[in-house]
Amino acid sequence: MADFFATVMSDLNSSLAVNKRTLEQIVESGDFSYRTRDGATVEIPKEQIDYLWDICDESEKIRLRLPIFVSTDISAETGAWKVEGNPEAAVVARILDKKMMRDGYLRLYHPDLKDLKAVIPDAIMMVFTP
Repeated sequence: MADFFATVMSDLNSSLAVNKRTLEQIVESGDFSYRTRDGATVEIPKEQIDYLWDICDESEKIRLRLPIFVSTDISAETGAWKVEGNPEAAVVARILDKKMMRDGYLRLYHPDLKDLKAVIPDAIMMVFTP
């Protein structure tokens, strides 16, 4: 059963980014793409990069790695998602005008996820965790 579960989780996460780069590295290189485990290349439109650049402070620009992982939050009583880490959680909280639950941790619900996808759909990646 454990092998089956591991296989299912692996399949769900086959499109995870392989090498995450900082926002600053992406802007300096002019290459707004990232590769995934399954070999695909995902382009982040310049408009989304510019939006993130404008809302991030200087420290966040050199620390924010893209794509931002949004993962399942199994600690929630109902279906929820989370963004963990600094500055990722802080940047997403600012985009959505939400307060973080604690430093480096932001819980999202489905309406929040919809709003986030409306703003930076190609700069986030859904991660399924057990």
